[in-house]
Amino acid sequence: MSEPSKAPASPPLPPLLQPWAAWLSLFPDDLAATLGQMLLRLQPLVGPLRRHAARIAVEPAGVGDIVRRGSYDRLLISEWALADSVPDEFLRRAANGELLFTGPEPANSETSLRSIALFDAGPAQLGEPRLAHLALFILLARRAELAGAEFRWGILQQPGVLREEGGAQAVRSLLDARSVAVLDAAGLDAWNAALEGGPLDCWLVGDAASPRPAQVVSRVLVRRSWFAAQLEVELIGRRHASSASLPLPAPQDGVRLLRRPFDKAATAVVVHVVSEAHSLKRAPMFSNLREWLALGTMDGGVTVYRIPDRPGGVADRPGAKPGRPRKLGKPAHHEAIVAAGLHRKSFGTVALSGGALHFAGFPGPIFSKITLPLPDPDMFEAVPGALRWASAFYWSNQGSGGSVEDVLVLDKAGRLVHWTCSGAKGRALEQADVRLVARDVIGAIQQADRVLFAVTAERRTDVYSIARGKPAKEHLYPIMHGGRRLLFGETKEWRGGRGTYALQLDGNGWLVGNAAGADRVEVPSESAVIGCGRSERAQRPGLLVLNAGRTRISLLGAEGSLPLLKETEPIAQASFDPAYGRLAWVGQKSGALIVRGIDAAQPLLRIVPKRGTHD
Repeated sequence: MSEPSKAPASPPLPPLLQPWAAWLSLFPDDLAATLGQMLLRLQPLVGPLRRHAARIAVEPAGVGDIVRRGSYDRLLISEWALADSVPDEFLRRAANGELLFTGPEPANSETSLRSIALFDAGPAQLGEPRLAHLALFILLARRAELAGAEFRWGILQQPGVLREEGGAQAVRSLLDARSVAVLDAAGLDAWNAALEGGPLDCWLVGDAASPRPAQVVSRVLVRRSWFAAQLEVELIGRRHASSASLPLPAPQDGVRLLRRPFDKAATAVVVHVVSEAHSLKRAPMFSNLREWLALGTMDGGVTVYRIPDRPGGVADRPGAKPGRPRKLGKPAHHEAIVAAGLHRKSFGTVALSGGALHFAGFPGPIFSKITLPLPDPDMFEAVPGALRWASAFYWSNQGSGGSVEDVLVLDKAGRLVHWTCSGAKGRALEQADVRLVARDVIGAIQQADRVLFAVTAERRTDVYSIARGKPAKEHLYPIMHGGRRLLFGETKEWRGGRGTYALQLDGNGWLVGNAAGADRVEVPSESAVIGCGRSERAQRPGLLVLNAGRTRISLLGAEGSLPLLKETEPIAQASFDPAYGRLAWVGQKSGALIVRGIDAAQPLLRIVPKRGTHD
């Protein structure tokens, strides 16, 4: 494999990293330093490629030298004469390594020396183990180059395919080759056929359960440590085994190496707000669309911000700014908001005033401004002035004859109430129906034009959905435990009924899992659970937990605690968007709003109020 093409000149590498300069120059300087530390840790395991190790079966062509070590069938005739005439001297020289032997000269094999590396890209090696794969790939490629050997590599889940590509393209191909498949017997036979013939130095990088072709002579086992932020790497060769601990890089560096290895660190977006400072009473509210987020202000209003898709860009337009915030005025003094939700970029509210409910701000023409009677207390409980508003969900179906709009509210008593209104623009309201969907609801979330919700009983919790145009609730699956609160994980998985959930059993005990099973997780006292999510650095989902000091957010699961972020100032409010894996939080003193992906290195959005701070 040819040497990777060199990138533009960059600061010189430390002397210890110079052997891999051609590879490290492909990466930004900060990632090159991170990757270089991994290379130095793993280099003693790999060692040099010795040509004779792969030529064991090659017969010598003649005498190449006189040496002091060898088998006695190659002992010089003069030494045998010494054994006959002076036996004691012969024994003395043998004990001191002074006997002389003929050194064989191996014949030139017509088959060139080959070094092959196979990488297991299956489910057991997803996430952090792939960092070790990247470092081992570079070490093995350079090792073959120094020995003048032909280097080929392949993905274990792609039987018989050996690649010659090198440089940046090889790195991208290696990192993109993720698979949920496990090699079967037919695939193993295909590898055995592809690796036949000629002297071979063959490596397999994976875990202990990875299927091994017969020609593999060296195995590297990579697994995540249970007790520390490190990888345990073990080399099993023909004659010996060795191991090393590989400390994991900072989370943001690890994510960049796996997702965007050649991109420089982006600068976070900073927007200065000219209006009132952010309120610390309520958590940020994500929209049902990816782009928007709402946050209350100290004057009682609400500001809606557009979230970039990436640091420094919006909607795949690099450099595009998130646009001006949309400042929404506070409700009239006689209205008290009891429920709210952000739908697209419209902040819909349900307010209580004069014994009636005032619906305003929803995207459609009907619920943008309408007053409806307050249902019976047994059906709906309106609680004005609560620190957390009840959740309001919305969808609409507009046609040539008018529109049908729906608003669902999960009140504080756990009742899910459904309003349906139909009408046409310019005409009086034709229909306004209200019904109780379910009682004892302990969690709900909107996914496109349907709402997922969980109903609990003494020993069982059932997950349902209700969709636009389908008023009857659909049962998804049961959870054989009663609970106090349920958080939904990534909503994409719920399309097949396999979504992740977190069910609070008691004060500190939670179940985290899906329909296939769940793990019990204990949350430390005084810590706050803000969501249920999944990280690329963990094999299982977990709880997003804000610690008692309110400065750290971690992913807590069956595998342990995985730190996600650490702030210098306490976090006043935080929320999580399970649909797109994003965190949003507000600083206690500065009032700054920050939005970041769960595995991202840089914030997507940072809003710094101009006026005032919170003491």
